[in-house]
Amino acid sequence: MRATQEALWKQVEFKGDKVVSYPSELEWVGQGRSAVVFRIPQSDRVVKIFYPQFHALARIEADVYRKLANHDLFPELFEAGDGYLVMEYIEGVTLYDCLVQGIPITEEMIHGVDEALDFARRKGLNPSDTHLKNIILTSDQNIKVIDVVRFTQEEECPHWEDLKKAYFKYYQRSYFPKKYPKFFVELIIRLYRRRWLPI
Repeated sequence: MRATQEALWKQVEFKGDKVVSYPSELEWVGQGRSAVVFRIPQSDRVVKIFYPQFHALARIEADVYRKLANHDLFPELFEAGDGYLVMEYIEGVTLYDCLVQGIPITEEMIHGVDEALDFARRKGLNPSDTHLKNIILTSDQNIKVIDVVRFTQEEECPHWEDLKKAYFKYYQRSYFPKKYPKFFVELIIRLYRRRWLPI
């Protein structure tokens, strides 16, 4: 069975960071800067396949997930191979989706992310690149932090602390809307990356 599944995702074809083709049996979940994620047929698992130029990141991220094992705020890692990871499928929406769809982001969710990142620090990691698309609100209203490959970098990353400041300064205020057009969220992200936003 495992060999059959692995043969399936080895049929995924890339051109740089673009997916050219993939087997119809795989269900598209999402795509990021270094990998694409598919749900494995008839299972509660996904395969994260790294673009050819980022294959080495699979081993790095697998090591991070092993350090985070047995904590329910991170997905479970089942297998790691050459350029891919097999992980728990998480049903839910990202905090980015929450903003766009108008799903309330609660203070409890923010504290859940803090708990996850504090756990990672206790394991000797440096949580980095934690942003709206890397935090999932599950179908049972819990938080999961995903995409932890950059938890090994040495420099401090301000993303999560800045998001928290924006949450308490702007989002929590009753006169601010809880649903935003996608173009507006993307604009805010671009302005933040250029350091044009006062946080």
